[in-house]
Amino acid sequence: MKFNLLERKNTIFLIIFYLFAIIVGFVTLQDYGVHIEEKYHRLNGHYWLNYVSKVFNLSELQRITELKINSINDYTLSPVSYYNKYGVIFDLPLAFIEIFLKLENVTDIYYLKHFTSYAIFLIGSFFFFNILNKRCNNFYISFIGLVLFITTPRIFGDSFLYKDILFLSFFTINLFFFLQTIENFNYKNLLLFAFFTSLSFNLRIFSILIPVIFIFILLMKSFYEKRFYFFLKGFLMYLFFLSIFSFILWPYLWSSPFQNFVDLFTSVKNDLVNYKILYANNFIENTLLPSSYIFNWVFITSPIFQILFFVTGFAFYIIRLTNRFFLIKKNLAYNDLWRGKREEKDFIIFFSFSIIFLFFIIFNAPFYNGWRLVYFFNIFIIYFGIIFVNNLFNIYRKKIKIKILITTIVLISVICNFKFLINYHPFQSLYFNNFLSSKTINGFEGDYHGLSSKHFFQEILKNDKRKKIKIGVASHTPLQRGLEAFSFDIQNKFEIVGQEYEKADYIYKNNISEVDAKLNKKYEVPKNFSKIYELKISKLTVYEIFKLKD
Repeated sequence: MKFNLLERKNTIFLIIFYLFAIIVGFVTLQDYGVHIEEKYHRLNGHYWLNYVSKVFNLSELQRITELKINSINDYTLSPVSYYNKYGVIFDLPLAFIEIFLKLENVTDIYYLKHFTSYAIFLIGSFFFFNILNKRCNNFYISFIGLVLFITTPRIFGDSFLYKDILFLSFFTINLFFFLQTIENFNYKNLLLFAFFTSLSFNLRIFSILIPVIFIFILLMKSFYEKRFYFFLKGFLMYLFFLSIFSFILWPYLWSSPFQNFVDLFTSVKNDLVNYKILYANNFIENTLLPSSYIFNWVFITSPIFQILFFVTGFAFYIIRLTNRFFLIKKNLAYNDLWRGKREEKDFIIFFSFSIIFLFFIIFNAPFYNGWRLVYFFNIFIIYFGIIFVNNLFNIYRKKIKIKILITTIVLISVICNFKFLINYHPFQSLYFNNFLSSKTINGFEGDYHGLSSKHFFQEILKNDKRKKIKIGVASHTPLQRGLEAFSFDIQNKFEIVGQEYEKADYIYKNNISEVDAKLNKKYEVPKNFSKIYELKISKLTVYEIFKLKD
C-alpha cells in the first residue's frame, strides 16, 4: 500500500500539533506549583483505594494504603470519611499508579497527576475538534477552534490542576458521543454515551441533567420521526448502562446504592461551606451571588475576540432558531426546528447549554473563585464562535477581500492567545482581559489555588540563608501545602505560623479571604512589617511579601 502524503496531510498536521502540545506540557510542567487541594485529592484516592482493597480482600494493598493515609493526613485537611462524596474517577487510579510505580517523592506524585490531567485535557480537545469537524466539514476552521479551545488562558492554566478541567474534558467526550448517538442510534453509541455520562456524573453531580436533555431531544425527534417506542427503548437501555457504569465506577455507591445516590444530592446543601468571596471589590456570601456573576466572570476572563465571536454567533443562532419556530406552521415541508444533521447538532448544543446555564441561575448555585466550576462552558463559547466564522466563510466564499479580513481577525485572536499564555506563565489560570482597569482588576479573587506559593518560597530563599524562617500568612490560603513542591531539606527551612504575626519573619499576602477583609482585620498586615516584593502580571497583583522591620 502506497502512502499518499497529500491525502494524509491533515492527519500529519494534527499529529505534529499534538506532539508539540505534549512537549510544551512536559517542558513547562514543573513551573506550576502545588495547589491547595492536591493533598486532599491524594488522600481521597488512597481512602477509596483502601476501601476497594477491603472489599476484595487485598490485604497487602490495604496495608500500603493505610500507611499512605497516615502519612498524608494533617490538621488542615477535611476528613474524607465525612466528605466522602467526591468522585474518584481520577484520584483512585492515580493512587494505584503511585503505589504500582513505588513513587515516594511527593513532588513526583503531584507532577505525574498534573501531566496525566493535561494529557486527558488534550484527549478531550481532540474530541472537541471532531465535533467541530463533523459540523463544519472544514479542517482548517475546525483546527482554529481546537487551538482557541486549548489556548484559552484560564483553561490551559488549569489543565494541569485536574478537577474542573478534568470535568470539562470528560464532558466534551460525553457531548461527542451524545451527538454520535443522535446521528446513529445504535447499541455501540448508546453504550459509549452512557459510559462517559457516568464519568461526568462521577465528577459533577449536576451531570444528572444530561439524561434529562437526552430524553427531551428524543421526544422531539419521536414527534417528527414517529418512532416513539424505538427511542424509548434506546433511552431505557442508556439509563440501564448508565446505572451499571455509575455503580461500578463509584465505590461510594457500593454499600447502599439507592440511599447513597439520594445522599449525593442532599449533601450539596448540607456540606456547603459558606464564606465571603471578593467580587467587584466587595465581599459577598457565595450563596448570595448576583445572577450576573457567571456573565461577568466569563466576560472579564475570556479573550476578547472569543467573547465577540461567541456573542455574535450565539445571537445569530437565536435569530435563526426563532425564524425556524415561526415557520413551523407556515411551511409543512420543513416542519421542524432544524434542517439537516448540522442544524440538529447546533440545536442539541444550544439546548444543552441553555438548560445547564438556567439550572445554575435558577438554583443560585454557589461559586468559588470565578467560573471555574463551569469552565466547560468554554465548549459552547468556542463552538458558537467557530460556527459563526464558518458561516461567514460560506456566505462570503466568493468575496476574496472579505475572506482575507475574516482570516486576519481569526489569526490575530490565535496569536493573542499564545501571547497571553507566554506573558502569564505559569499563572495563566489568573488571566484577566483588558476590560478591567488596573484599579478594578484587584477587586476580584485571584490565586485561589495558591499556585504562587512556590514562587513565594523561591523568592525568600534567594535572599535569606537562615536555617529556619518563620512565615505568616495574611490570606485564607493554606500556604504550608505549597511547600510540598520542594524537597524535604527546603521544607524544613520554613515554619508556617499562620496569623501569629508576632512570630513571623515574613508575611505572605494575596487577596483570598473567607471573611470580609474590609471589616475583619484577621488578615491585616501589622505596621511593623514593610512590603519588600510584589508579583504583578499585567495589572494583576498575584501576591505580596512583607518583611519584619529591623
